[in-house]
Amino acid sequence: MFLTFEGIENVRDLGGLLRVDGAKTKSGVLLRAGRLEHATDGDIRRLADMGLAAVIDFRDPGELLRAPDREVPGAAFHHLPALPDLSKNFKPVDDDSYTAEEVRRDFRRIYGYLAQSVEAQEAYAAFFRVLLASEGKPVLWHCTQGKDRTGVAALLLLTALGIDEETILRDYLLTNEFTGPILQSFERMEEPPFPKDMAREVFLVFEENLKFYVNCLELEYGSVTNYLELALGVGPEEIETLEKYYLEW
Repeated sequence: MFLTFEGIENVRDLGGLLRVDGAKTKSGVLLRAGRLEHATDGDIRRLADMGLAAVIDFRDPGELLRAPDREVPGAAFHHLPALPDLSKNFKPVDDDSYTAEEVRRDFRRIYGYLAQSVEAQEAYAAFFRVLLASEGKPVLWHCTQGKDRTGVAALLLLTALGIDEETILRDYLLTNEFTGPILQSFERMEEPPFPKDMAREVFLVFEENLKFYVNCLELEYGSVTNYLELALGVGPEEIETLEKYYLEW
């Protein structure tokens, strides 16, 4: 469910997602979003009033330096970079030599990196440690637009909670309902900041990228659940605790 904030983009409450046994995720405790750089005073008060225990930032150090989050009173801040320095590994989208096809390939490369790198593994393992330490209190996690690194974190958590793949994919693709109007605004511009075909690759998420990520984990570990336990340290005991914190019947 989308939550409307004044200056924070793509905010979603992952509550109300049903499991096959009738359990559902609790509302108001699992929040995914874009960066908090432009959060208004009202946004910050609202997050604080929700009892937010932790903010998790998956951006790289350069992104954080250029656009630091606003502090939320009462919430611990955790910087868990899941990718290397983007500015050193990827061209800026306003580079005239950068093509939409290259952007598409680079996003696929990002998802492969998120599945296979030690840095991403460490970031997502720490993500679960923060969730467990928060003892069911509200937690918000984000990257820049709240779609790729954030979407992978949502997939991992919802898998741990026993939510089915179709429901997880629907949540992932909801980003396009938020970014779709941004893309449409590019279509109306006579001189957009970068080419319109590139804007599609930058602002939207694609089912094939998330499935590629899952396939990478399955090839290496046999399943996402095995990855959770073997790579991230989220085994049956941790899953039971997460279920206690974040599910209701």
